[in-house]
Amino acid sequence: MKIFGAWLGLLHDVDFEQYPEEHCKKAPELLKEIDASDEMIHAVCSHGYGICSDVKPEHLMEKILFATDELTGLIWAAAKMRPSKSTKDMEVSSLKKKFKDKKFAAGCSREIIKQGAENLDWELDELLDKTLLAMKDGEDRVEEEMKE
Repeated sequence: MKIFGAWLGLLHDVDFEQYPEEHCKKAPELLKEIDASDEMIHAVCSHGYGICSDVKPEHLMEKILFATDELTGLIWAAAKMRPSKSTKDMEVSSLKKKFKDKKFAAGCSREIIKQGAENLDWELDELLDKTLLAMKDGEDRVEEEMKE
């Protein structure tokens, strides 16, 4: 399941760059070209539920991707505004201020993030905290990969 999750993280926006107007709609066709399973196709398409897809997230991994897709964009935008340009010294309280500021990273839907927390039966603060911790934990690895 861990490997499936890694692939899901890498492939969830497979159609976005080339087909932004058909995001989550072109994905099944592209994923079938690489013999992706029906489960993978469902998971990829479910992250856009209510925005660009009618495929509802059902499994925990799908719900987490749905909840964090918009949120990671907001967190990364907040990190880039910091002197350190990093998530590693960011506190949840700072993130909550950015979340409440509707003008900041306006393209990141707060409603989708809230809906994602609700779908997981988590409080919004729990989702913010867990996502920020995961991003802090992975930041060094991502930076290393970007250098290569």
